[in-house]
Amino acid sequence: MKIGHSKIYSNIIISCMRSILIFSLFVMAGCHFSENKTYPALPPETSKIQVIHLANGIGTISVSLPVRYDTTFTWIHYSDCGAPCEKRKYRFQPKILPINPETGYFYKTLKDSVEQFTIVHNPYISPGDSDNTDDKDYITSFHDHKKFYVIHDPTLRTIKSDTIEKIGDRYYSIIIIDNYDTATSTYIKKLLSTTTIKKGTIDFNFELTSKRKDSLTEKFIDKAKYYLRTIRIGAQ
Repeated sequence: MKIGHSKIYSNIIISCMRSILIFSLFVMAGCHFSENKTYPALPPETSKIQVIHLANGIGTISVSLPVRYDTTFTWIHYSDCGAPCEKRKYRFQPKILPINPETGYFYKTLKDSVEQFTIVHNPYISPGDSDNTDDKDYITSFHDHKKFYVIHDPTLRTIKSDTIEKIGDRYYSIIIIDNYDTATSTYIKKLLSTTTIKKGTIDFNFELTSKRKDSLTEKFIDKAKYYLRTIRIGAQ
């Protein structure tokens, strides 16, 4: 009888351990939060710290970017629906590539030779608003809505990966697009990220469109992740 009870208890323990393991794996698979991820001590290529003073005094951005991004400009992307849809944009890119500031509801996108970093925010954010930096719940809700938008955007559709990560003092929604358009033989790579600023949001987007399969194209997403993690938002 003792031996029989021992086997029963052993089976129960093994069963429980299997259940705990399965549950743990399930929880780990469902979790997409990451806090304070480290990035390599050295940048992936020759880089420099850029400091951007946002319009209307809503704050400053510091970010490390490749020195190849030697052209920068800012503009307001106007839209047919008026002020609620307008966006202030700041762009960094190599000067050897075409300059194409988007404007209007319908605008032309370049089909090749795109490599750029763009900051986007609503131009009417008030500098007097409080700055809630630790709003994980808001970013989580925003992240789900943004994924829905990306999936239903015919120019994007496929999400390679997505996560919510704490960088500095803020949570970021991060979506990775890594596609190959067989019709045009073009690589389309994007890291789309959003965090909070004042009572609004601010986007940090890294984008590449190229017909060339070279080291720049292959390593673009990994490099973009590095540079994203260097971003810090401060007061004006």
